[in-house]
Amino acid sequence: MPPTDVIIRTVQPRDATGVADCVDAVARERLWLTATEGFGIRATDDFIRANLAIGNPHFVAALSNGAIIGWCDIIAPRPWPEFRHVGQLGMGVIAGWRGLGVGRALMATALTACPARGFSRIELEVYAHNTRAIDLYTSMGFVEEGRKRGARILDGNPQDLVLMART
Repeated sequence: MPPTDVIIRTVQPRDATGVADCVDAVARERLWLTATEGFGIRATDDFIRANLAIGNPHFVAALSNGAIIGWCDIIAPRPWPEFRHVGQLGMGVIAGWRGLGVGRALMATALTACPARGFSRIELEVYAHNTRAIDLYTSMGFVEEGRKRGARILDGNPQDLVLMART
């Protein structure tokens, strides 16, 4: 359960700046996300509007003052009808708010919304060094299905991606 001043709610177009800033902050840590910097306000706004238009689960963790401290979205990674049941989860929580139940609350809310979108299989990729996230995903019913060894080389260091899914 996250702290009482954290609200988990559906993302809105007005959140584009806050979500862009949040993604950028997590990305610039260069540890957790594939991107090492954010996508900008315009691209974030387009992403939010597209998710809302087609009903993709997309939630934010916001403080009572409106500050965005985390997000979780589940999108269709492939356009073909044979894969329409598959969603791909992406999420992040800014430093200082991790380990307090914010990520778990975001993920639980997003997963609850999946059946309405037709998603019955949820996939994600996580860097092998991110053991806290792997523990969270495992506790939420995800299982490891494989690894991409040396999938990314960052600052000369190869990093493995762990492939996980929940059905």
